[in-house]
Amino acid sequence: MSIRQTVDWASPDGQLLAASVYRQMQRRLLRAPLIALVLLTVIGILWVVYYRSVFFLLAAALLGLLVWWNARRSLTQVLTTARNNGVTEFQLDQETGTLHIANAQGSSRLPLTRMGHVTRYQGGLSVRYGDATLMIPDGPVRTALER
Repeated sequence: MSIRQTVDWASPDGQLLAASVYRQMQRRLLRAPLIALVLLTVIGILWVVYYRSVFFLLAAALLGLLVWWNARRSLTQVLTTARNNGVTEFQLDQETGTLHIANAQGSSRLPLTRMGHVTRYQGGLSVRYGDATLMIPDGPVRTALER
């Protein structure tokens, strides 16, 4: 049995969906750097009060700037890649256990046995295939993959 699903990543709705799911992914990934930023800021405030040195506050500001810049750059890259992919068709062949993906960049067949870590987000799934991360929006393919 074959299940099909199509999404237009270049449309405004597709861009909004990609941004929403990616921001949810970023929140999970940036948890540790943000905790480090908060701790460094608290240490910096205490350091200023007791030792009159702004070294740790400057370090916290630099870390905050780097985290913010990296998050914005990553989101821009994801949205550009999504826009370049255009209309993407996902076809899940349950008999052969493969996921066929076709878009403006080409097509590929991915065996479900090579599917890595799957993370559920509101609006879509994040699936790891080797070094790549694949985003599958809500729909029949996502529902079938979650079973």
